[in-house]
Amino acid sequence: MSLLTRKRSASSNAAANVPPPLTIRRLRPGDDAVLAYLSQENARFGTLEERQPLTPLPPGESAAFLADDRTATFVAFSGDEPVGFCYACELYRRHTMLRHLCIYELGVSERHRNQGIGQALLDAVADHARSQGISQGFVITNGRNPAATQLYESVGGVRTADDDVVFAFSWVTD
Repeated sequence: MSLLTRKRSASSNAAANVPPPLTIRRLRPGDDAVLAYLSQENARFGTLEERQPLTPLPPGESAAFLADDRTATFVAFSGDEPVGFCYACELYRRHTMLRHLCIYELGVSERHRNQGIGQALLDAVADHARSQGISQGFVITNGRNPAATQLYESVGGVRTADDDVVFAFSWVTD
């Protein structure tokens, strides 16, 4: 499968942190094959608890995901191979500042870890946020993931609480 990519501008801060010959770009409509690849190859990007392949979105949902201006997925490529990704969503809030960016998911393939790719992906997200006039964001991780905690701290993230708890809901009807 050939997954096409374009190199980012040499003047980009995020591109400067990526060791050659990697490139980072935002997924756009038409990148359905890349999005499907990230799902099918999920085991390469996740933690030990997240090692199962995931079902790609159906074509209509994939197209909607890629066309949504408030959803930004950045992918690091080595040649045509996706080796890392970061997915962020713009959220509206009812107070203080309307728009915030939630970094929802970040993954780097095991053989490409500790090479600055995670930081470069977060730099690309930060560049995107600034270009959209978004000045604040957040990410949720757990304390049992020191690699993620260290990465987020290394790019300026500040841990604001030690006792946050995440609840998941399912609204499927039988």
